[in-house]
Amino acid sequence: MNGVPQAPRDGSSGELANDYDGPCAVCGAVVTAGAGVLRHGRTGGWKVYHPEHVREPTPPARLDHSGWHRRPLLALDIATTGNRAAVDRILTASVRTSDGVVRDWIVDPGSNLLSVASGKTHGMTIERARREGVPAADALGEVADLLAGHLAAGELLVVWFAPHVLSLLHAELLRHGVEVLTARLPGGVAPVCDPLVLDRHADRYRPGRRSLEAVTRWYGIPHTRPSDAASDAEATLALAQVVGACYPAIARLSRPVLHAEQIIWNAESSRHRPGAPDWPMTPVEPLPWEEPPAR
Repeated sequence: MNGVPQAPRDGSSGELANDYDGPCAVCGAVVTAGAGVLRHGRTGGWKVYHPEHVREPTPPARLDHSGWHRRPLLALDIATTGNRAAVDRILTASVRTSDGVVRDWIVDPGSNLLSVASGKTHGMTIERARREGVPAADALGEVADLLAGHLAAGELLVVWFAPHVLSLLHAELLRHGVEVLTARLPGGVAPVCDPLVLDRHADRYRPGRRSLEAVTRWYGIPHTRPSDAASDAEATLALAQVVGACYPAIARLSRPVLHAEQIIWNAESSRHRPGAPDWPMTPVEPLPWEEPPAR
């Protein structure tokens, strides 16, 4: 057997040693207890290696197969004043499609009595949004029209961390008197593709952060301006296509089944995160502005 992890082998490497003798996952020769390096397999379980056979993990190869990742995709991202779905406001929005449509909006939030939370690094200020932006009802109405038309055709809407984006968008549409997506789509806001959920499911044991910046770096996808809505939408679209290419079993799911499976996968990955939002969204009612709590 390959053994179970104990403490790091030494104070500097941070590697885990094998408790028992076991075959090297590369050469097959026996690795004596305590002399090997343990790594968690992509599909579960532990594998032991001779130290000289350890390789840095890499994403799966991108394969040539059919699937939803080759169908028309529309990616949405937004930059906001914060992460409170009922309270915060959209300042910019961007749409990118697999057939080359590029749409960007600066959104006038309608008030100067707002502020951007300190953790937001998109660089859009309230003053610039008020000065250069389109009235929120007009901009968000155009966004909702594009999304509703795409979803009504049964095609996938690609959104990184969909509960944040879609819940906040719902509240903003209500706030500005624009018909919400749930009212436009009798079957619900579906099908949605969330690359964060896909990556967590497909490679659940990979260590490290799962931010959009970190995950695009893992898959080798250019992402030049993290937190910028346009750059994030481009990266999210590419990421959905690459994850589909790397994992045929996921790519070959029908679009309705992919949506349904992500509800289950998200619930599984959220078991240990109390208060994790429902996927893909929660239809929240807008609340009056409140300054974000001090950090």
